[in-house]
Amino acid sequence: MRRQVSSPWASIQFKILILLVCWSLSALTAGAVTLVGRVTVQSFDLRGTLVMLRLENVGGSLVDQRVAGSDGRFEFDGLTRSQFRLRADAPGCQPLVQDVDLTGICENVYIDVVLSPLAKVAAPASEVSSLTDESAPKKARQEYEKGSRALQEQKLDVALEHFKKAVAQYPCYARAHTDLARVYVLQSHLPEAEAALKKSISCDGGYLEAYTRLAMLLNGTKRYAESEKVLGEGLRRAPSSWSLYYQLGTTHSGEGELEKGVEDYLKVRALKPLAPSELHVRLADLYHRMKAYDKAYAEMQAYLQDDPNGRFAARTRAVMHEMESSGVIHSVQTQPPPPPPQDH
Repeated sequence: MRRQVSSPWASIQFKILILLVCWSLSALTAGAVTLVGRVTVQSFDLRGTLVMLRLENVGGSLVDQRVAGSDGRFEFDGLTRSQFRLRADAPGCQPLVQDVDLTGICENVYIDVVLSPLAKVAAPASEVSSLTDESAPKKARQEYEKGSRALQEQKLDVALEHFKKAVAQYPCYARAHTDLARVYVLQSHLPEAEAALKKSISCDGGYLEAYTRLAMLLNGTKRYAESEKVLGEGLRRAPSSWSLYYQLGTTHSGEGELEKGVEDYLKVRALKPLAPSELHVRLADLYHRMKAYDKAYAEMQAYLQDDPNGRFAARTRAVMHEMESSGVIHSVQTQPPPPPPQDH
């Protein structure tokens, strides 16, 4: 039972202050709602990062999907006054699942989405060697370096000019094409970004960053079959790349191919036993959507054992409690994580 408040306005005010920022309080009837927000990353420069946003209903079905803008902002309009779940995903960051309540009286709802960098991951893709790096002439490399500095300073037009000069000097400069695509994404020129990434792959099939970025771009435009094909090509060249399987799990999840998504994530675990602990959260989510509650609960337990104070710990404990209370795991022999050691 929910606690009763003394005044209806007290409940409304609390909801406004804690959950929502409302720009209009005039709509008291059940009209369409617009969800507006911004993505930021803790201790991480978001510039050049392709952030995918997936909005689902409480049953896990896709409602809409977006790519965040160059400043991290996004918008979903024409939504019903319901409960939703927002999933945010970006390379090098922990995927985030955030509940969104649109049942209030606001026409416009604003939320902040804060991502955390992955801990203990391999070297950033920008530091991974491309075969074409050594072949690029000096002038092309100089233009690329100028473009990289401009991109870091968020001077997009300057970065674009230098990256274009780099690929003009050396048309098969894979890294330059990939970073050129980053600028195009920031400028919302997705067809040009797609073309640059495909060129990068054609120049150097072993430069895995291009596969990942292209797959995310295709997922963002709901072209899951094409994304799967791109990742399949990358995996044929690098069958032991756990990061490609990780992204493939996201692709299959977007397609609603939950069992395939589970297989992908289990492959990640096989290839990288010390995979990020949030892999347990992803598997738990897929198992929960498949109504395989025992497996979902086991993954949640494993997550809390690996990272008891992690970003998803509080939400994981809450979901586990809900599952216990509802009786969906009554047949499971639960073994909650051991309590922290006490000082003697």
